[in-house]
Amino acid sequence: MPLITFSGFPSSGKSTWAKKLQVALEERILKAQQSDEVGKNYKVIYHSDETLGISHDAYKDSNLEKQARGNQLSAVKRDLSRTNFVILDSLAYIKGFRYQLFCEAKGVVTPHCVIHVLCSREKCLEWNNTWDEELINQLCMRYEEPNGDSRWDSPLFTIVSDDENEKLPIDEIWDALVLKRPPPPNAATLVKPTSGNNFLQELDKQTQQVLSKILQHQQLSSIGGRAIIDKDQNLYVDMPAVAVTTGQLQRMRRTYISLNRMRSVDISRITPLFVEYINRSLEND
Repeated sequence: MPLITFSGFPSSGKSTWAKKLQVALEERILKAQQSDEVGKNYKVIYHSDETLGISHDAYKDSNLEKQARGNQLSAVKRDLSRTNFVILDSLAYIKGFRYQLFCEAKGVVTPHCVIHVLCSREKCLEWNNTWDEELINQLCMRYEEPNGDSRWDSPLFTIVSDDENEKLPIDEIWDALVLKRPPPPNAATLVKPTSGNNFLQELDKQTQQVLSKILQHQQLSSIGGRAIIDKDQNLYVDMPAVAVTTGQLQRMRRTYISLNRMRSVDISRITPLFVEYINRSLEND
């Protein structure tokens, strides 16, 4: 039956949520069997780097990583059918690979979805007990975030891994993949009332303004130094002794936006928190 692709940073909690989903789906299938409803004939198959024998070291070498993705794709192709839920618990950080997975599901005429497990790099490093920290930093920099507007990333469900109140959207996933109902807007994309109706616009505008000031500082001062963001609030970014590319800054901005668009953050705190986030990210690079 459907393909469910997990995506996220290393040590972001993907496996925890993937296994929770496996249990929740098995419970739903049992319930469907007892009430003779749609979904009663389904079963759940779970694949991860661990079950497929893929070492973390594979992500240090492009050829080994390509082989690892091939193994993941082969497992999905082997097990994907109209009566199997196939859960792929992997980084899936390359959009081209997620597109390949989407094509496999489409070829079997079965639905699919992507579950994006959001977690800051700092929290991933804190939770990490198996990955090389330098590799985590590299993979976070290379990460291509899922986009719900792309057909291969849709429907997209977002889980904030370090939010103690976060819940698995099992009802929405079951509706979208089994009952074929269009999923409601992902809670992660909705502005919380306490943040005001213009929260997303302010989040986009203020973070872009911070990046502009950093890039302006680099143009005037070459590398290093202190980029002044707001004198009145004493906000600044300590620049490293190497040039920071626009691409690096944009990835930080996208991650920060993803982490905060689902939270009730006061508009006046957007810039200070973003500056703090950039300083931490640059310090860990």
